Formats: sequence, structure tokens, C-alpha cells
Amino acid sequence: MTSPPHSLQATFYRTALLLGLVGGDAVHRWAERVIQIERDPPKAFVEIVSVPIADLSGLRHALWPLVIEPDPAAVIEAILGLLYADLEGGPRSLDDTLTILRQMRSLLRLPSDIYADMNATLVTYATSQERRVVVEWLQRFAHSRIEQLER
Repeated sequence: MTSPPHSLQATFYRTALLLGLVGGDAVHRWAERVIQIERDPPKAFVEIVSVPIADLSGLRHALWPLVIEPDPAAVIEAILGLLYADLEGGPRSLDDTLTILRQMRSLLRLPSDIYADMNATLVTYATSQERRVVVEWLQRFAHSRIEQLER
């Protein structure tokens, strides 16, 4: 079964909004660009841009008709790549990163291999308290991306 156009991006944004990794402004920029480029964009994009930027729940709801359930591995890997970038060179602390990893583990239906590796990493970190354990695991996803994303 093939996914509708923009489904990976919509799924990424819905999940990233849930986890607090992107703001509504990024979702609006993406939706506006799709509306400008597409000859006949899906109606969901008009709905997305009609939701106020600060209404993250409303944006997640507006994205719903476009998303893939459960999140495909490519989306989860892109989320983990973004988390790595935020930890290594951006605004995210190790404590914030650990909180988001725990949220992912409890809120998302992760692919079994990613779930097992994430769980093992969190357990290893809990016993060692070594930052590098988390950084090295996330680094595996450093180059995971979904095309045409705004941040």
C-alpha cells in the first residue's frame, strides 16, 4: 500500500509536535509551501494553516488525515536524528533528551528493534550515568531525515 503524498512529513510533524521538538510555525511554513507548490493540495493543508500557530493540539488534529499510523521507522529515525542534533549542537539538555526518549517509549508504537535498543540504552545510562551512552546511540540516527521539512 502506498501512502498519500506528504504523509511522511505530516507524520513527522504530528509526532514532533507531540514531543515538543518543533513549533507550530514550522508546521505552518511547511503547509504553506505545499499549498504554493501543489496544483490541487489536499484540503487538510488549508485546515492546517487555519489553525493558530500556538494551538499545538489543533495542529496535530489537523495533520491527522495525512498521517501514517503507526509512525513508520523512517519517521522515528528522523525524530531521533533531530533529537541528536538538538542534544549535540542545539538547545536540548541531556535531561530533556532523556525525558523525550522516555515519552517516545511510552507514547509511541515504536518498531520493536528501536524500542529494544532505546530501552537498553536507557537502562545502561541509568546504571552508568555516562552521557556518551545516550549520545552514541542517538548518533546512529544523525543522518536520518524526511525530505522537505521545515524547522
